[in-house]
Amino acid sequence: MSTALAKRASVRAEEARVLEAREHRNKVRQELARNTSGRSLVELSLDVARGAASNEDAGHLFLAGLQQVETELGVAPSEMLEDAAGFYGLFVTELPALLARRRASRIEGQAAWDRHLVLECYGLAGTLGTTGKVPREAVGASR
Repeated sequence: MSTALAKRASVRAEEARVLEAREHRNKVRQELARNTSGRSLVELSLDVARGAASNEDAGHLFLAGLQQVETELGVAPSEMLEDAAGFYGLFVTELPALLARRRASRIEGQAAWDRHLVLECYGLAGTLGTTGKVPREAVGASR
């Protein structure tokens, strides 16, 4: 019985760490939006369980995804970070948000794209530091 309780507590602690990491990602995204010029922001993420034996493999997968997105968008990532939820990178582009979403959907549709990698696109509102998520449905792409 005590091992079940300990396991449940461990799961809850991990969920809390992941939630905190996602909140931190949002803060980083907002800060980047406030301090850079651009029209859209593309976020590449790979969520992996901490302590997984394949963490090094996940890192290589994430870096390959970063290179693919960088090539497609023509810009280097503005931020690359690792947190309790996994890995993420942020790209600021001069592309309108809808066009950035269209390019991201094209990347996601490539046969070589790993489905564990997630691309999200946001429109930037300049010095207000706000971002508005562009849904995949806006460009008629489904995942």
